[in-house]
Amino acid sequence: MLFRSLTPDIIYKYKMGYTVEGEYAFRIIVPSYDKDDKLNYFTGRSWLPKKKPKYKNPDLPREEVIFNEKLVNWDSTIYIVEGPFDHLVVYNSIPMLGKDLHTKLYDLLMKKASAWVVVLLDDDAWDRAKQIYAQLNVGRLYGRVKIIKMKEGYDISQ
Repeated sequence: MLFRSLTPDIIYKYKMGYTVEGEYAFRIIVPSYDKDDKLNYFTGRSWLPKKKPKYKNPDLPREEVIFNEKLVNWDSTIYIVEGPFDHLVVYNSIPMLGKDLHTKLYDLLMKKASAWVVVLLDDDAWDRAKQIYAQLNVGRLYGRVKIIKMKEGYDISQ
């Protein structure tokens, strides 16, 4: 079993890697590609339990990134998740790179989502998930937004 049950298929699909040297040493690297398949962001997560910070990201504004937009099927149910490791295990998901629904992602969902949008955050973000649900359940998405409450202590990526 690999870190957080990462299989070779997932590693290949998401073009993941790792490094043991430099600024991102001892981190799994999850890259993001825009709609034109150009690298636009990445996140590094330590596999060492005591390495701080656990996550290390480039100095780029994450509110401008639609993480792995090239993989989004706008005609299918879209799951809104918190981070890239949740995204790896949830089909057709878009990670917010935190707990906030940024304007760029909101605008794209309002414009392009043509099926259901499901807010699927960890249980510790339930209040935030309700806010995001209310934010999205308007206009052309009204009645096509769902929210799922996770069991206490449950982390999607596990």
